[in-house]
Amino acid sequence: MRDEGTTILLLGQGPRAAYARALLQQGVAGAAIEETWPAPETLARYSAAPPVFLVLVDPQPFAAPAADAAATPDMLNADLLRAEALRAVFALELARRAGTTLVLDGDIAGWPAALAATMQALAGSAPADQRPMPAPPPPLAMGGDLAASAGPLLDLYLGPLWRAAAAGHAPPLAWPREAFLDGDAPGAPLPAVIEVAGRARIVAYGPYLPLPAGAWSATAWLGFSPDIGRLPFILEIDSGAEISRGFFEVERGGFFSLGLDFQVADPLHPLEVRLISQDSALEGQAALIEVRLDPA
Repeated sequence: MRDEGTTILLLGQGPRAAYARALLQQGVAGAAIEETWPAPETLARYSAAPPVFLVLVDPQPFAAPAADAAATPDMLNADLLRAEALRAVFALELARRAGTTLVLDGDIAGWPAALAATMQALAGSAPADQRPMPAPPPPLAMGGDLAASAGPLLDLYLGPLWRAAAAGHAPPLAWPREAFLDGDAPGAPLPAVIEVAGRARIVAYGPYLPLPAGAWSATAWLGFSPDIGRLPFILEIDSGAEISRGFFEVERGGFFSLGLDFQVADPLHPLEVRLISQDSALEGQAALIEVRLDPA
């Protein structure tokens, strides 16, 4: 099959992505095949000149874990998690721009036929002559331990992002408590119960994860102990380009939600949420249960 002048974007990792590239090189003579990675300049370039064809290889969490993943067998390294989130958001943003997106996953036996059918539909060409197939890669090695250690983030954030990536539409997401950090012990995971007694301060922050570009509506679910008393709080979302703020005052214990609208201009910029107590308190406890995220 010939399609001179076509630029094909390939997003994937490991031997299976290399196999997809070999199939593309064999089946689309004269095409420029670009393997791409998350970068703002790449998104800017393809916003100005949208790609015709995008190939996503194994669009799922931890399809090809990084080599240093074994160094943290008991818990997911934060850098690996953020890199995986960037890949998912980047794939979704590329699919928004691409004319056609092809997903290659599962059994590789069907990849040549799927690729041929897609390219024929794009070019209106006849089936290509049969040629020897490239040597197949080893079976897909999923990051089982890594995926398991991602916990709720896998089900509420990474999984939905990857499932929506090929369609190019941002899905509803959530950041659970496990994604956030403790304001009283910077860098430490946020505990289930936060002591708010003491001075005004940031009591929770994070998760430094990206979201697809566009308008979003966040709903923070919070819990407070019966002895909380009257205490004002601020919820901030820092998207890099702007900081959105919501103000609320707790007067009694219970479970409450706070909604906040915000914009994401740079989908590769990590977002920070901050829960801030605005006054000193003698006693009381709080809990940041999760932050729901819905595309507006």
